[in-house]
Amino acid sequence: MRRSAHILTELEAARSVAAEDLARTLGVSRRTLASELITLQAAVSPAATVTLVDGRYRLLVADPAGYRAARRQLMAADVSFNDPGARASFIVGRLFTSLVPVRIDELATAMSVGRTTVVADLTRLRSLLKESDLEIEGRTNVGLVLEGPELLQRLHVLRYHFAATFPDEEQLRAVRALATDVASQAGLSSSKAFELARWGVVALNRARLGCRLEALPDTYRSVEGTPAHDFAQRFAAAIASRFDVHLGRGDVGFLALPVIGMRAPDDVTVAERYAHSDVAGLVEEILAAVDAEMAINLEGSAFLGEFARHVSFMVNRMRYRIWVDDSAMGDISHEYPVAYRMATVASRVISERMGLPVESAEVGYLATYFQVFLASRDAAEAQPLRVTVVAGAGRIAAELVRLQIAKILPDSARIQVLTPAEASPAALSDADLVVATDGSAVDCAAPVIHVTHVLDRLALETQIRKVRLRLPITPGDSKGSVLAGALDSRHFFALPPGTSFAEGIEYMSRQLEARHLAEPGFSDRIVARGAERRMQLDEWVGFPHITLESTADVLLAVGVVPSELDEPGIRIIVMLGVPAVVGRSDDILVAVYDEVLRLGGRHDLIDQLCRVTTYEEFFYVMETNPLGH
Repeated sequence: MRRSAHILTELEAARSVAAEDLARTLGVSRRTLASELITLQAAVSPAATVTLVDGRYRLLVADPAGYRAARRQLMAADVSFNDPGARASFIVGRLFTSLVPVRIDELATAMSVGRTTVVADLTRLRSLLKESDLEIEGRTNVGLVLEGPELLQRLHVLRYHFAATFPDEEQLRAVRALATDVASQAGLSSSKAFELARWGVVALNRARLGCRLEALPDTYRSVEGTPAHDFAQRFAAAIASRFDVHLGRGDVGFLALPVIGMRAPDDVTVAERYAHSDVAGLVEEILAAVDAEMAINLEGSAFLGEFARHVSFMVNRMRYRIWVDDSAMGDISHEYPVAYRMATVASRVISERMGLPVESAEVGYLATYFQVFLASRDAAEAQPLRVTVVAGAGRIAAELVRLQIAKILPDSARIQVLTPAEASPAALSDADLVVATDGSAVDCAAPVIHVTHVLDRLALETQIRKVRLRLPITPGDSKGSVLAGALDSRHFFALPPGTSFAEGIEYMSRQLEARHLAEPGFSDRIVARGAERRMQLDEWVGFPHITLESTADVLLAVGVVPSELDEPGIRIIVMLGVPAVVGRSDDILVAVYDEVLRLGGRHDLIDQLCRVTTYEEFFYVMETNPLGH
């Protein structure tokens, strides 16, 4: 792939990409990257532009239709045998569609490259083919052939080399029309037709070559007699009639696989017809594992039915070695780190139950469901933030404060103004946040911040961030670092070099109790939980967290362990205690979890943080290195 096309693909996959990461992915210097971006900018302008802000590149699209046209032109120009991937697909396609051995010289001539280039390509190809239990065999003077079970050859070509192997778009359109008709009769969306057509083209062309799939391996026999198999029989009959070929029993079973392994249909009745797997118990195990490991309870979600159907078809794909295309997914682990963490827990449960590995694409799709769970719960439980301004310095000053707050908080926030005489405990009982414009004491359960200079918006924003975790604000509504904003010097620990994760948990928790910053028994409980749950997210970052029993305040503490870059061991420990408040504990946990996971992906930032010795240094490093959402 040419660099400009590669850059565009990377930018489309995420909201923004760090310049150094993009240069590293391309294997070029920052200067070369900047030069390539000038070329790319000229290709997509004025429909789109690439911006560079705080060292991160971002793609902005002003005219979607114009951008799509420019993108198609760029990608079409990208097909070149200068690309090793294009050569690999051409070689496999030629071997897959040839009835006789293919000589290396023939491949070199067809691609206009040297013989040594083809030899090098074959070395790389053999490694890829080995993963699919296939081989390239043959002698130099006789020719090469693709060897391996017919079904595995078909699956490999479908996954990696279809476009290069079957470039006839007219044939693909004709088979797609047949797939659309059969799908419509079966109640399947026309969106499934393209994938069905790809499988149909493979079956059609292999039948024409006489490469029969006499019968499916025993593992696949359970497909026979299912609604998916009935669908495949109708599809095979349509192909056979239209193109005058014979598709046998094995071909019918082959054509059932994209149905039994498709993305779950939206129609519940149709989905249940083709699912072929009972996963009720598996879904319960997944939710229990997420709750046990992450302390986030997803029971009762309105989308559990959709999730169960997705898992059912996912199990089919794992069982029958079918894949999903996640090329349009983007980097979901960066975009939604908490949901992706849930997906890794779920994938571990599924893998243990199935005895098969879960591919990264499947983990990504699982994460999309968990993100929907989290977002839908937030939407269902969302209540406007209730803010009361206690105006001790006059109504004009109070109105200025109200205007400043309105710029900082979500648009849905409800702000009322009271005089000190009106600000009784009863009047403030429903407030989520109280802002006082003088230094007088305010009697209420909600967090209170005091404003002295009414036009000092930065100071006001800083104070609000200090109580951020006590407010019903979703992570997307918060600016700056959650950790830095909610931390203070009493909750920061510069731990000794070589401190282990277990030692760090015990020391921090004991100190918090001794300082009367944690409820009695907190240390024993979090030490026990840290020992039995996966509280260490990776080698560098730990996140021990529990629900508090006797306080409504959030407890957040951070410990850093000084370490050299190549030294093993824990570096950052983020300790969290969340109050047992229905509808709020999970919100707090998710907000902190999100930032901790993002931090875990920034080893450069962790390397800076583990060298700080004071809370103030920690604050400045976090504030000057935004993690982004």
